[in-house]
Amino acid sequence: MGLIIGSSALLGIEYAQPLNTKTWLRANLSFMDFNIRKWETNFNRYEQYATINLDIRNTSLSLLADYLVHPKLNLRLVTGLGFFLMNEFSGSVKLRDPLKINDIYFQPDELGYVYGGVRYNLRLNPYFGIALGRITHPKRRLAVSLDLGTYYKGAPEVFINGTAVIRNNEHNAEVLTNNMSGYRWYPVINLRLGYSIDPKDNP
Repeated sequence: MGLIIGSSALLGIEYAQPLNTKTWLRANLSFMDFNIRKWETNFNRYEQYATINLDIRNTSLSLLADYLVHPKLNLRLVTGLGFFLMNEFSGSVKLRDPLKINDIYFQPDELGYVYGGVRYNLRLNPYFGIALGRITHPKRRLAVSLDLGTYYKGAPEVFINGTAVIRNNEHNAEVLTNNMSGYRWYPVINLRLGYSIDPKDNP
């Protein structure tokens, strides 16, 4: 069994099964579902501060196959398929303080806020990568490894809108979707901590 944490898993759990001394099958559930609320920033460049809310929905079930290509380095090639139960990143941006325009101050509620996000409509996402370290150790219960790879998610779909003065932004969604059409790969950097119930049975 293994625990995973990284760019594709806020927390994940995995089961690994050896097929022979060089090949493994892994099945994992990677949970990535959390919110960030009222994060204030000026992006280190603006006078005005903004309040940002973010929603990350990126939970998946994956089946991976590992093949050991360099025993001394514990280097494995990894391929597989992820089924993403949730595949969306969204949020909203609102000014924190009043904004002065031509000697007139506008309150944040008067200006409104912009909200939107990115969703991926491709549910089944192929995975390609490498892994360093052991899935299991032949003499120890604990083993550590690192996964470096990417999921192919297909072309993203952008959605955007606003409220009050800055409403009617939905016409920009198509332009943004076209501009982001090349961002089809999701990078993966995951740390895995494995635990073996009976180390003597490991290859």
